[in-house]
Amino acid sequence: MYRKRTNEMTRMALFFALLIVTAKLVIPLPLLDYLSLQIITVFLIYPFLGKKDGSIVMISYLVLGVIGLPIFASGGGFAYVFKPTFGFLLAFATLPLIQALLTQLVRQQKWSPLKRMLIINYSSLFYIHLIGIGYKLVILRLATQNFAALSSILTVTTLIDLSCDILLVFVASVVTLKMKSLLGVKASGLFN
Repeated sequence: MYRKRTNEMTRMALFFALLIVTAKLVIPLPLLDYLSLQIITVFLIYPFLGKKDGSIVMISYLVLGVIGLPIFASGGGFAYVFKPTFGFLLAFATLPLIQALLTQLVRQQKWSPLKRMLIINYSSLFYIHLIGIGYKLVILRLATQNFAALSSILTVTTLIDLSCDILLVFVASVVTLKMKSLLGVKASGLFN
């Protein structure tokens, strides 16, 4: 029993560390935006940690970043709550729960493992962007009175972010299937 829990805690620590490292791997984008490679790690957490442990890791990451540890893409601290990209972090924190729900919804379908995973992951990506863009809209609306400029900025940054995230989520899905295969997990048991 202790060995199993130690193994689980080790995996949680590894994914927590991966969240921090991949958050720091950013690609600058136009209009003061950036793309973080963290999305790949975010989409690996639920398949390998499950709903409970994945949620613990994601919520711990969010809380520790907000209280001041510089673990987010551009730092940390309470002021990060007022950054336009903080909504994406909020969505990340709840993602294992959303993925568990989606897994239950598609479990009975007789789809290939890749199709099942892509449907779950792209639905989850839609959720992330819905929360993230909604939050970004509120923060930017408070910062500017020029709605035309705001809508132009959101359109450009959203198209770039979403295009890149679609590709990165596909990569995460394929990596998950390959890793599960290498670790000897049955294809039908993709998610914990």
